[in-house]
Amino acid sequence: MTLRKLLLSVIVGATFVACGSSDSAAKETNTKPEMTQVKEGEPIVYTLNSTISPDKQLPTVIDFSATWCGPCRRFAPIFEETAKEYKGKAIFMSVDVDNSPETARQFEVSAIPQVSILMPDGTITSTVGFMDKDQFVDFISKAVK
Repeated sequence: MTLRKLLLSVIVGATFVACGSSDSAAKETNTKPEMTQVKEGEPIVYTLNSTISPDKQLPTVIDFSATWCGPCRRFAPIFEETAKEYKGKAIFMSVDVDNSPETARQFEVSAIPQVSILMPDGTITSTVGFMDKDQFVDFISKAVK
């Protein structure tokens, strides 16, 4: 019985520590979203929790994914290749739903991979599930000219 209480205390204590450090980290983060682009023409990787606002001129194509998601990993090179082909016609960004839950909530992500297109007027079109290159190009070509 003593071992059970000790184990329960450790679990409860670890939960409070994790929640506490999470809250303090959230307070210290910038309110301005941080975006990184590894190489010119590659999709922007969205790294902080924030809302995404529409660009005034170009549609924004957003890939919602996670590192542990097999279909997401299979879709990533298709997304990157298409982003290079459509450079200047749209903004492409990838959002890791585990690192950016607020952003995922903004786009009502309930399953991944999800691709959402945010139009300059604020309308959003989304699709869920793995797409091959032809399916992806067909999906975005309706919004990206």
